Amino acid sequence: MGEQQNDLREIQPVILATFRDYTGRRLAFYRDPEKSLSAILRKDVLLYALRGVRSSDEFVEHAFSAYESSSEETMWGNAWQEAIAKVAPNTVGGGDLRAERDGILWIIQLKLGPQNASSQAQDIRVLQTKTRNEIDHHPGRRGVKAMYAIVRGAPRDDWKHFRSKSPANADIVGFQYQLMVGLPFLKWVSADFDPAALVEGLADSTSLIASARLQCIAALKSRLAATLRANSLGEDMASVMTLAALPTPAGVRGRRTKISSRGTDNAPRS
Repeated sequence: MGEQQNDLREIQPVILATFRDYTGRRLAFYRDPEKSLSAILRKDVLLYALRGVRSSDEFVEHAFSAYESSSEETMWGNAWQEAIAKVAPNTVGGGDLRAERDGILWIIQLKLGPQNASSQAQDIRVLQTKTRNEIDHHPGRRGVKAMYAIVRGAPRDDWKHFRSKSPANADIVGFQYQLMVGLPFLKWVSADFDPAALVEGLADSTSLIASARLQCIAALKSRLAATLRANSLGEDMASVMTLAALPTPAGVRGRRTKISSRGTDNAPRS
């Protein structure tokens, strides 16, 4: 497979700028505790109570950690997609990650880490669909190939044919794709930058994030306690469960429960 590498001196600033945008989005996330309060109250509060969480302060610590992890994973994936699209030679547009090498258009399904069997099968199905759509829409193109790329993991660079004994995956059995994991993929897309240099270059941003996170958690605890009081509730988990079940609790931004066509309230989201 032909490789067209960029100079590290050229890609490092591009990578730095992309992940500086990412840290800016994380900073904005931590500076909106009201939005976070609405989000954690949509969690399954009973689950945390059965975990042994006893107070509203403890609930904030546990539920916010889950909420921020979900948000972080989404933003992190978007940042990697953006960074790779910027530094990969001959990247072409279209919304998905695609790169042209030696006249071959590569349709790339990008994941941050290894997936379980069910998720991987769905990823391969999506990759197969994208690849076939490209071939159908551009029949004159010399070649279109599929790549399943994973940023983190033990290095791999192999051609694979999807195999499965499950009848549910019969439609993708035999689909051929290039599997690239870790450093081989990062080298292929010219994204094998120096992580230490990236961390050093973003030290000012990361220190702000660390401080903003602590302030956000403290503000969340204070706001949840105040909201419980505003709704004539205590700070134990039974009170938090009661608050979370209210359609429009006083003091919580954006909390609304839609009424179904049958006139009953929809259950809160977990």
